[in-house]
Amino acid sequence: MSNKKTFIFVAVRMKSSRLPGKALLDICGKSLIQRLLDRICEVVANEKVVVCTTFSPSDDLIEKSALEYGVHCYRGEELDVMGRFLSAAEKFSAKDIVRVTGDNPFTDPYLISNLVEKHLLSSAEYTFTTDLPIGTRSEVINVSALKRIHSQIVDPQSSEYMTYMLNRPDKLKTLEVKETNSKLVRPELSLTVDTNKDIELVRQIYQHFNSVIPSLEAVIAWLDAAPEINASVGRNQLEMPAHINCSYFGDALSVDG
Repeated sequence: MSNKKTFIFVAVRMKSSRLPGKALLDICGKSLIQRLLDRICEVVANEKVVVCTTFSPSDDLIEKSALEYGVHCYRGEELDVMGRFLSAAEKFSAKDIVRVTGDNPFTDPYLISNLVEKHLLSSAEYTFTTDLPIGTRSEVINVSALKRIHSQIVDPQSSEYMTYMLNRPDKLKTLEVKETNSKLVRPELSLTVDTNKDIELVRQIYQHFNSVIPSLEAVIAWLDAAPEINASVGRNQLEMPAHINCSYFGDALSVDG
C-alpha cells in the first residue's frame, strides 16, 4: 500500500457496553489492539497506521499503547466517529482512508491492499466486501465523500453506524470487491470481539498457533477442523438499532431509501 495519501484508521476506545476495556485484554501475552496492529503492519508500514481514539481520559492507555507500538495516534470526538475520522484525515492530509475497527484482531491485511488497489483504480468513493468472515473485513472511503455524507447527518452520534451510511450506491460511487479465494468466502463466520466468549475464542486460536500470526485461511481451516468450536462461531454483526431510522438523517440519507 504505497499510495502516500491513503492511511489505515483504526477506530478504538476503552468504553464498550458489552465488554469494557476489550482493546487491552490479554491475548497470549499481547493486548487485543497489539494483535490487530501486528496483522495490519504485516503489510502496511507503521507510519501509514493511525489509531483513532477519543479525548476521554479512559483512552489515555490506548494512546500510550499505540505510541509504544510505533504507530500514530489521533484523539477526537467520542461519539461522532465520522467527525473523528475527518479531523484525523485533515491532520494527516489523507485523501482516502481504510476503516478498521479495534475489535477485529483478525482483520486481513492482504484484503486491505486488494481493496485499496481496486478503489484507486476505479476512482470509487466507497469500496467494501461482504465475502469474508465478519471481523476480518475493512472498507476504503474517499475523504471528500465522507465529508459530504457527514454534512448531511442530522445526529452525528449515529455515525458509529458508518457502514450503513456509506453503502449507498444512490449517493456514492460504491464498489463491492468479490473475493477470488473460495476458501476465504465465509461470510457466515464471525471473528469480531464483542463478548467474553469471543475473546476466549481469539485466545484459543492464538494458543493453537503458538502466538504466531496465523493467516486468515489457516484460521478458517482450523475452525472447520474443530466442529465443536466452529458451531459456536456465529454471526455477530453490528446491527443498526430499531430507533436509528430515517429521522436520524436528512432526506438525502433516508435509510428507508
